[in-house]
Amino acid sequence: TKKQGVISKEIYLPDHAPKEYKDRKTLWNSVELFEKNSNAQLARNFIISLPKELSVEENKKMIEEYVQTNFVKEGMIVDLAIHDESREGNQNIHAHIMTIVRPINENGTWGQKSKKEYILDEKGEKILNKNGKPKTRKVELTSWNDKGNVEKWRENFSDLCNEYLSKNKIEKRVDHRSFKRQGIKQIPTIHLGASASAMERKGIRTEKGDINREIKKQNELLRNIGNEIKKITSWLAGFKDKLKESYKEYKDQSKKQIENESGLFNLYEYLSFYQEMQENNRAELSFYGKRNKAIYDLKRYASGINYLRENKIKTISDLQGHINTLRSKNSEIYKTIKENSQKIEDLNKCLAYAKTVRKTKATYQEYENKKIFKESFYKNNQKEIDQHIRARTLIEKISGKKNLREKEWLGEIKSLEDEISKLNTESEKIRERYKEINHIKYAVEVVNKEYGIDLSIEIDKAIKRGEKESIIEKIKEYKQDSDSFNKKRQSTKDYYKNQER
Repeated sequence: TKKQGVISKEIYLPDHAPKEYKDRKTLWNSVELFEKNSNAQLARNFIISLPKELSVEENKKMIEEYVQTNFVKEGMIVDLAIHDESREGNQNIHAHIMTIVRPINENGTWGQKSKKEYILDEKGEKILNKNGKPKTRKVELTSWNDKGNVEKWRENFSDLCNEYLSKNKIEKRVDHRSFKRQGIKQIPTIHLGASASAMERKGIRTEKGDINREIKKQNELLRNIGNEIKKITSWLAGFKDKLKESYKEYKDQSKKQIENESGLFNLYEYLSFYQEMQENNRAELSFYGKRNKAIYDLKRYASGINYLRENKIKTISDLQGHINTLRSKNSEIYKTIKENSQKIEDLNKCLAYAKTVRKTKATYQEYENKKIFKESFYKNNQKEIDQHIRARTLIEKISGKKNLREKEWLGEIKSLEDEISKLNTESEKIRERYKEINHIKYAVEVVNKEYGIDLSIEIDKAIKRGEKESIIEKIKEYKQDSDSFNKKRQSTKDYYKNQER
C-alpha cells in the first residue's frame, strides 16, 4: 500500500546479490515466485521510531548505518523506507525495514533456509519413531532466526542512537530495555500514532490521549509513593544502625559481666548466649528460612539443656569429668569386645581341632593298641596320627583341658557373641552422647570467639579466684581436647581442599 509522508526509499544489497534486485518490484516478485508454500514467510518486517531531536539527514544517516551493519553485512537484502506522517515535519519520524528470510547463494541464486538432518544414536545409527521411520530435525542454515537476534538488534539500535545523540550534543538517551528491566517503577504510555498526535496538538482530546493522561497521573502517584518509601527506608537504615550500636553496647556489658562472674564456665549460660546469637543470625533469612532455622535451633537448644540436666552437668569442669567417664567406659567396652572376640576365635579353633580329633580317632587308637609292627603302622599312617596328636595338644593348650567339650564351647561362643552385641549397643549410645557433647562444645567455642574469651586467660583468672585444683585441671584438659579436635578438623578440611584442586 502507498505510504504517506515518505522521506526516502532504498534497497540495500549484499555484494553477491544480483543488481536487478535494486528494483523493488523485481525483488519481491522473485521472492514470491521462489516460495512453493502458499503460507511461507516472505520477509521479516520492522518498524523503528527515530528520535525527533535529530535532523532528518542525521536520522537517514543513522538508520542506513544500522541496516548495513546488522543486516546487509550478514547477507540479507534490506528494503528500507523512512516516513514522517505528521504535517509539522519530524514529529513522527520512523523507519520501515523489510529483510529477506531466504539466503542468497554466492552465485546469486536463492538458497535454502534450512535442511533436515537424521537423528543418530551413540553408534551412529538412525533412530526410528513409533511408525518405523527415521527421526529427523530441522537445522537452520543461517543465524537469522536465532532467538537472541531481536534483543541484539534492539540493543545495537539503542547504542547507535545514543552515539548519534551524543555526537550532536543532545542530552536525551534511549534504552531498548523495558521499564521493568531497567528497574523503573513506571507504567509505559501507549503509542498515539500520527492522527491522534495531530488532534492532541490542536487541543482535541482523543481516547489514546486520555489513556496516556491517566497513565501519567498514576506514574506521578507512583513517584510520590517511591519518595515516601525512600524516606521510610532511610529512617529504617538509621534505626538499624542505632539497633546495632545498642546491641554492641549490650554485648560489651555482657562480656564484662561474664568476665567478673565466678560462674564463667556455666554451660547453661553458654547455650543461652549461643541461642541468642542464632536468633540474630536468622534476621537476614527469608520467611521460610527463619521459620525452619528457628525450629532447628530451638530443638538443639532444648536437647542440649536436657542433656545437661539428665547428666547433672553445669560447668565446663563437669562436662570434662563426664567426657572422661564416657571415654573410660568406651575404652573398657573396646577392651572387653577385643578379649571376647579373641576367646570366640580360640573356641572356634578348638571346635575345628575337635573335628580333626574325631576324624583321626580310629587310626590313632589302632596305633596305640598295636603290640607288633607299631613302627611300620606309624610310617604308613603318619599324617593322620600326627594330626590327631597336634589337635589334642592345641585343644589342651587353648582350653586348659584334654577332653572334648563341643557343646560347652558352642554355648560359650553364643554367650560371648550376645555380650559383644550388648557392648556394641552401649558403645553406639556413647557415640550418640558424643554428638550432643560436640554440639555443646561447639556452642562454647562460638560464644568464646564472639566475646573474645581466651580459655587460657580465663583459666589463670580462675586460679586467682581460688578455684579447686581438680576443677582447674579438668578445664585445662577440656581446652587441650578442644584444641586437638579443632586441629584435626582443620587438617581434614585442608586435605579435602587439596583433593578438590
